[in-house]
Parts: sequence; structure tokens; C-alpha cells
Amino acid sequence: MIEFFSTLIMNLINFLVAITGSYGWALVILAVLIKIILYGPTKQQFESMKNMSKIQPQAQKIQELYKDNPQKLQEETMKLYKENNVNPMGGCLPMFIQLPILWLIWRVIMNYQNVFERSYFLWIGTPLAYKHPDWFAKSLAGQDVFLLFIYGFSMYLTQKTTTVASDPKMAAQQNSMGLFMTVFFTWMMFQWKMPCALIIYWLVFNLLSIVQQVMIMNDNKPKQQKAETETKIKAKGQTA
Repeated sequence: MIEFFSTLIMNLINFLVAITGSYGWALVILAVLIKIILYGPTKQQFESMKNMSKIQPQAQKIQELYKDNPQKLQEETMKLYKENNVNPMGGCLPMFIQLPILWLIWRVIMNYQNVFERSYFLWIGTPLAYKHPDWFAKSLAGQDVFLLFIYGFSMYLTQKTTTVASDPKMAAQQNSMGLFMTVFFTWMMFQWKMPCALIIYWLVFNLLSIVQQVMIMNDNKPKQQKAETETKIKAKGQTA
């Protein structure tokens, strides 16, 4: 089954290479296609995180009220989720879907390493790579530290755009956790010498996630502004 999906992905990459003439651009387009497929679940993830942040103050009050009664705490918390139509696990689905895809792409790169060792993209494989081999990869199968730094920055931006906590303390905690996860994952991929072919895919996917998140936030702003305006008009009418 694993080999079947690996072959399927490689066939798709080869098809894209036949169109673009580049394995690098093929990986970029592959990331776009996967993002389109996961657009719905990822949108659900972002909206679930946003809704969770909105009810966070109420959840904290419930925790304070029933901190000595775990059963009541669970009942009231689930009631709060139900009343606000929030699924606490809604934000986890896209991550569970994306991880096997990442693993499959890594498996494809490992299985067809001889192909990616003869593939180049942008500065990868240029004379710059031979002049500074510790920083730049000689092929898409190698490790590119410069690209890894760019990926780490994209991951940090992703964490920043998904920080939607209304409470300043919680927002600060989320930012700190996001920075830690960014450094940890970047360091881990450096230690594991992840091929830059995988990093290219992941980087493009992260950038598309940032764009999607900004679009979702901007789409909700007019509705929020309209609701705030209506509330102010009603308040003025009552005081008149």
C-alpha cells in the first residue's frame, strides 16, 4: 500500500516535470495541489482555533468555578462547546492528514534519490553550492541550510498568524510556544539532514497556509465591523 502511494506521487511529480521541465517547480506545483485538496479541512482548522479563542474567557471561568469537581467541570465545558458549536478536535484533522503526506513525499525522495541527486532548482546545484557546500545544496537530494532558514521563518510566520487568543497572557504563551516549535523543528530537520526537495514542498505549503489564514481573517473582519456598528447604533438609539 505504501509503495503504491509512493509510486502514485512519483508518477504525478514526473507528469509535472514533463510540463515544467524542473523537479523543483514540480514540487512547488505539488504543494499547491495538495493545498487545494486540503483547503476545506485547513479552513475548518483555522476557524475552529478562532472559535476556541473566543470562548476561552468563559472556559477559564468554568475551570475556576469547578476546579474541585472534575466531573462537573467536564460537563460544563462540553456544554459550552455545544452551545457555541465548537469542536475541540476540529483543528487536529488537517495535521493528521498532512503528516502522512509529508512522510510519503520523503519516502518518494528516498526511493528515487538518484533522480533528485541529478536535479537542481534556483541556487541549488549552482556554482554557489560548490563554493559554499556547508550552506547550499548541490542537488535536491542534499541539505540546504539557507533554504532551511527560510523554511524556519515561514513556520514562525505560520505560528504568528494562527495566534488568535483574545487574552494577552495566552497570546504571549502561544507566541512563545510557536517560537520554540519553530526552533525545535528547524534544528531537528537540520540534524536529520532533510533533503531540500522535501523542504521546498513544505515551505510552499506553509506560505500558502499563511495566505489562506490571512484571507480567512480578512473575510471575517467586515462581518465583525458590521456587527460592532449595529451594536453601536442600537446603543445610541436606547440612550436617545
